Amino acid sequence: MSPRRPVRAWLGETLPVDPAELVGPRGLTESVLQESALEGAPDGALEGALDSAADEPALAGDAAFFWSLLTDQRKARIDAVIAARLESVTVVLDRLLDPHNTAAVLRTSEGLGLLRAHVVPHEEGDATAHRRVTQDADKWLDLERHQSGAAAALALTQRGFTVYAGHLDERALLYTALPADRPIALLFGNEHQGPSPETVAACAGTFRIPMAGFTQSFNVSVAAAIALSERTRARRAFLGAAGDLGQDARVLLRGRFAILAAKLARRIKAPRR
Repeated sequence: MSPRRPVRAWLGETLPVDPAELVGPRGLTESVLQESALEGAPDGALEGALDSAADEPALAGDAAFFWSLLTDQRKARIDAVIAARLESVTVVLDRLLDPHNTAAVLRTSEGLGLLRAHVVPHEEGDATAHRRVTQDADKWLDLERHQSGAAAALALTQRGFTVYAGHLDERALLYTALPADRPIALLFGNEHQGPSPETVAACAGTFRIPMAGFTQSFNVSVAAAIALSERTRARRAFLGAAGDLGQDARVLLRGRFAILAAKLARRIKAPRR
């Protein structure tokens, strides 16, 4: 038996959400988590929650089959998650050596609603470890690999992103002062060396998180959580919406999530005769 636990997709009851939490770092709107409020609601209430989804093109093929296996509550949950997906905020992990840091940042990214993350593998790292760490996360995130931090920054810039590297220098902006009116990518460099000079030069600028203690910096996974939480909150506030995916992208993501949710749930056993 494998020592690793299989991934489970949204099993168990969804805990009620306090609306007061929605103005905090989660940065979500109440409608995004409407499924929690609808649990136990009378018949018909759930139909209103799915009205917007009904206007989108129907799924086809395997996606349609797996979608048909899900309960209305699970479908509402998937649509709520998709409604909160942000394509205009992303993260770049540049040559992180510790796979646990990579895993932690990817988990945070997915939890905050990022659609995509970018990874530059460490040349001296354990490639198997990186694949093992990202294997589960890429079920819910789009992962894109790059040859170097500079290459990732240039590629994202060409796509309309403004890329900022976490780096302590005299020009570094406070992470709360980064712009929210445009797509943004936050780059985090190697735990020991930080981003290379070439990578910093390829970025639009640098940012820093103020420290109140004796330590000079946070662990990279903590720094990413702090900065990404603030940037997703600010971006959603600017957009006036929880997510920014177009209709076509939402339909594609729904099909992908439908297949994953059905396959990762408990096995469906045929009834005994």
